[in-house]
Amino acid sequence: MNTITDIREVSELRTLNLDIFNKHGYPTKKDEDWKQSALNNFLENNKQLEIYKTNNELINEKVFENFKHNKIIIVNGLIQKTEFEGKDKDKITITSIDEFYKNNNKNLSKLFSNKKNPLVAANNALATSGFFLEIKDNLDFPITIYHQYNSKIDQKQIHQKNYILINKNSKASIFEKFTNENKKTFISINTNIDVQKNSHIKNYVVNSNNTENCIYRFKKVNVETSANYESFIFSNIIKTIRDEVEVNLNESLAECYLYYTQFLKNNEDHEIKVRINHLAENTKSYQFSKSIIDGTAKGVYQGKIFVDQIAQKTNGYQLIKSVLLSDQCIFHSKPELEIYADDVKCSHGSSSTSLNKDELFYLMARGIPENQAKRLIVQGFLSEVIEKISDDHFKNYFLSITEEMLK
Repeated sequence: MNTITDIREVSELRTLNLDIFNKHGYPTKKDEDWKQSALNNFLENNKQLEIYKTNNELINEKVFENFKHNKIIIVNGLIQKTEFEGKDKDKITITSIDEFYKNNNKNLSKLFSNKKNPLVAANNALATSGFFLEIKDNLDFPITIYHQYNSKIDQKQIHQKNYILINKNSKASIFEKFTNENKKTFISINTNIDVQKNSHIKNYVVNSNNTENCIYRFKKVNVETSANYESFIFSNIIKTIRDEVEVNLNESLAECYLYYTQFLKNNEDHEIKVRINHLAENTKSYQFSKSIIDGTAKGVYQGKIFVDQIAQKTNGYQLIKSVLLSDQCIFHSKPELEIYADDVKCSHGSSSTSLNKDELFYLMARGIPENQAKRLIVQGFLSEVIEKISDDHFKNYFLSITEEMLK
C-alpha cells in the first residue's frame, strides 16, 4: 500500500466514525446497554477535555514484575521500550499502529468498525496512539504489556487503538498491567484481537490503583477453527471503568473462556459487558464472574450469548455471583440468551447475597476472629474463579495478590 492510499484510508476511517459519533453522541441512560453506566456523568461533565498528543515519556520501572517475561512498555499510549527474551525475539513483532497502517493492506474500516457503539466510533475518529502486536509462534515466556499513564495527561482525554494478531498454531500469554498516576482523565482503548486457526491466547488484565479516572475499554476478538481465547480481569481500587468484550466464534471448534473477579468498595464502579456470538457449529463459550461489593460501590455485569441458526451443537455457559457487604452497595446483573439453533446446550445463572452467616459462625466457633473469618470467606469466594485460569504461573500470581489485597 502506498502512502497516499494509506492516508486516504485512515482519513476515511476517521471521517466515517466521526459521522457515526456525531449522529449518536455520547451514550445516555435512555440506551438500555448504558442504563447503569457511570461513564455517562463523567462524559457529560467533561466534554471539553483536550485530546493529549503522545510524546516520548519517562518509564516507571518500579512497577515491573520480577518473573521472567517479555516486556512492552507503553506510556500515555505510545510504545517507549520493548525487551524480549531468548528465542522469543524472533517470534514477536511490535510496531506503532501508524506503522501498521503504512505497511498493510487490511481494510481498516472493517477491522475496527462498530456502527452501534458511539464510544468505539469516537475512538476510531480521534485515536492518536496504539500498537500492532503479532505473535508468530509459540512463546517461551509471557508478554507483559505495561500500560502507564502519568500526570502529563491530567484532565485530558487519550484514545488508543491496538491490533493483536496471533498466527496459526501459536500459543502465548499476554498480561496487561495498568498503572495510573494521573487525575480526572478519560482513557479510551479499542483493541482488535484475531486468533487464527489452532492458536491459543491467554489474556490477563489487572485493574488497580486508579482512584480518579474514567476508563473505557473495548475488545473485539475473532476466533478461528480449533482456536481458543481465554481472558481474566482482576479489579481492585478503581474509580470508573467499563470493560466491553465482543467475541466472535467464527468457525467450528472455536472456544472462549472469560473469567472476572471484582473487589469494589467506597464509591468504586466497574461495569462488564460481554457479548459472545456463536456463528458456526461445535463452538463453546464459558463465562464465570464473582464480585465482592462493599461501601457505596457499584458493580454491573451484562452478559449475552447469541447463537446463530447455523451454530448447531453450541455449548454456552454463563454464571454470575456477587456478595454484598453493605446496605449501600449495588450490583446489577443482566444475563441473556438469544438462540436461533435447536441443537444447543446453553445455560445462564445469576445470584447476589450477603456474607454467609453459617460459614462465618462455623469459623468463629473454632476460634478464628471475626475479621479474619470474613477475609477467609471472601478469599475462598474469589479464588474459585482464579482456580479456573489454565496458566499455572498466573493462577498463582492472582491468588497471591488476592491474599495480599485482603490483608
